[in-house]
Amino acid sequence: MLRLIALISSVALTTLAHSASAQTVSQAANAEEFTKQFCAADRGAQHIFVLPLAVFDEQKSVTCKDGDSKLRSNEPKDDPGHLVLNVDPPHGSKQSFDCDGKVDIDMTTVAINCLPVSRETKEHRKE
Repeated sequence: MLRLIALISSVALTTLAHSASAQTVSQAANAEEFTKQFCAADRGAQHIFVLPLAVFDEQKSVTCKDGDSKLRSNEPKDDPGHLVLNVDPPHGSKQSFDCDGKVDIDMTTVAINCLPVSRETKEHRKE
């Protein structure tokens, strides 16, 4: 039964990944896998990366051909118990990602949503 569910899920994700409006979903077990997936991802498409929250503690940036993307996490004063996660594009890059996510502090696995930097709103404040 579990194999059937996995097969159906795989077919559904593959179908979604090929539609024009879908995001590609990638899951990484550690910082090294995340870096490989992030750097290899199509910079013109939307992506969702599922990864251990520890990656945001283990490394402060992801270095790809387009430069260093800074990893940030912080607990907003107006929303205690949660972390806001960001992967900021390299300064001046027009072919990278701007990623955001939010998670409860006790979570160990997180998902971040990444848009091509050219599609990110101009009013989005970077730190």
